[in-house]
Amino acid sequence: MKNMGNSIKNFLFLLKPIWKYGKCYSILSVLIAVVLTPISSLCNVLFTQNIVDAVASEKSYQSVLQIICQYLLIQLLVSTVQSIYDIFYNERASFKIEQKMKDEIYQCILRTDYEYFDDPSFYNNYTWAVNEYIGKAYEAKSLFINLISSVAIVITMSSTILLLGPWILVITIIEILINTYMQSKQNKVNLEKRETNIPIERRLGYVHQAFSNRANAADIRTTKVKDILYEIYDENTTKKSDNITRFSKRIFSYSYPRSFIGIIYNGLILGYISYGIIISKKIDGVGKFTSLLSANTQLVNALSNVFNLFTIVDNLSLYAEKIKGFFTIESKIENQEGGCVSSDSAFSLAINNLSFSYSNSCFGLKNINMTISAGEKVAIVGVNGSGKTTFMKLLLRLYDPTEGDILYNGISIKEYNLKKLRSKVGIAFQSINVYATTLSRNLQLYNHLPEDQLLKNMEKVELLDVLQKNGSTLNTELTRNFSADGIMLSTGEKQKLGIARIMAQDFGLLLLDEPSATLDPISEYKLAKLIFDTANRTTSIIISHRLSMIRNADRIYVMNDGSIIENGTHEELLALKGLYYDMFTKQSEGFME
Repeated sequence: MKNMGNSIKNFLFLLKPIWKYGKCYSILSVLIAVVLTPISSLCNVLFTQNIVDAVASEKSYQSVLQIICQYLLIQLLVSTVQSIYDIFYNERASFKIEQKMKDEIYQCILRTDYEYFDDPSFYNNYTWAVNEYIGKAYEAKSLFINLISSVAIVITMSSTILLLGPWILVITIIEILINTYMQSKQNKVNLEKRETNIPIERRLGYVHQAFSNRANAADIRTTKVKDILYEIYDENTTKKSDNITRFSKRIFSYSYPRSFIGIIYNGLILGYISYGIIISKKIDGVGKFTSLLSANTQLVNALSNVFNLFTIVDNLSLYAEKIKGFFTIESKIENQEGGCVSSDSAFSLAINNLSFSYSNSCFGLKNINMTISAGEKVAIVGVNGSGKTTFMKLLLRLYDPTEGDILYNGISIKEYNLKKLRSKVGIAFQSINVYATTLSRNLQLYNHLPEDQLLKNMEKVELLDVLQKNGSTLNTELTRNFSADGIMLSTGEKQKLGIARIMAQDFGLLLLDEPSATLDPISEYKLAKLIFDTANRTTSIIISHRLSMIRNADRIYVMNDGSIIENGTHEELLALKGLYYDMFTKQSEGFME
């Protein structure tokens, strides 16, 4: 009983969005199910009996036509109402509900802490939600509609069958109970098969994306990456093929007995009805024989729907549990509202004894301390994997530190309204995401600006030539995902786009992670001038491996293995002759050579 109660709760969970976003749609669906469907079913049974009896008794052609016309009139009325509902209402209402449900998924992603994106199981739950949520919700709705429709049909058909052949009802119920049990077992195997295949299908999908991704096209044609992708493809194709074979044996053990019992059942029904006609004489006339077969067929389908309710609800419940696993993720960071609002002026920062470690990893940040005054330009350097980017993510509160705290303007980052705080932080990372929409929209991720201001910002970062060489405008789409005339940006142009984005408004803090990594020396020089110009009064933190970029910073912090090992001005760090000195002299030697 407890399991059934949980299954019903999960069933209602799937029905909830249909009702929430389409109350009128739900009510109309129920009315059609309990009124139109039973009328149509009863009409079919009675028409079959009346028309066969009329022909067999050699009634006049006019009488036969009258029966046909009455039947057609009822069916035409039912069909008209159903068609109007399907064509003019159902599709549009369903589309609106589906969009609302997709929005639920997007909103859930926005509320999900960043740390979950490091967890492959999160993507499995996400895949369940994206692929199954809408489909299973509509499956639950269809089940509910079929159930109430089937109950109405059972009541209608049973009255006819009980008068002519009560044992038909007994035989039918026994067959359906056995079939329902076997179906429930088969459904569990099907779900286990689906769950086992999801990680495999994700890897196969990754291979498909890798082959079709333009960014990989050169590697695929010039390196052995295609062989690696084929290895992944073959390995997971074999796994899925093995799964199909393994699960097919189990599915067959339930599906074949169901087919066998169905064949025996049909023989028993035909034998019983024939006995009623030939031996007991309880079934009189060809019309009643035919109508009884028709009524029994509809009764079987209706009773199957009713009895299968428990099996299907249980099956849907298993899917619902997976989907709920996505919607019920506990997010401690993104769901915390916070009361403090950041100021419009440049931020001051205090990093106190900050430590952080990833789960299932021995790497972490250890006892980081910094004091950054409002308007200061601070640089962070270090070898790859020393923790620089992780530190930036902590400043955005994508993660919470294991120990210590981050203070903005003297207030803990945990006290702020996170959405409003982040709106005051401008970000330009090495890997700039370009979205398949207009150039104008790509430039306005932080703020809406008039066209002339967007063009001025593009000019400052030397991005205007993109329009000239492509014969494009701000309304031309970036990428060629949806437009053959789309602008394809080089890696350096993408970095310039990232800088142009943060010029759309004034920030309290700028976080720049390798902002010049793919720029030519002249562009890098101009970018450094923009960042370190006295006109830029925004507090700025810059990560860069190109030390010429950050030599004018107010203070430079050197990170190694998750710790700050040196800090000072460019000249002070050279005088120390430590890691910074080694890095700078090695780069200088390269230029001197």
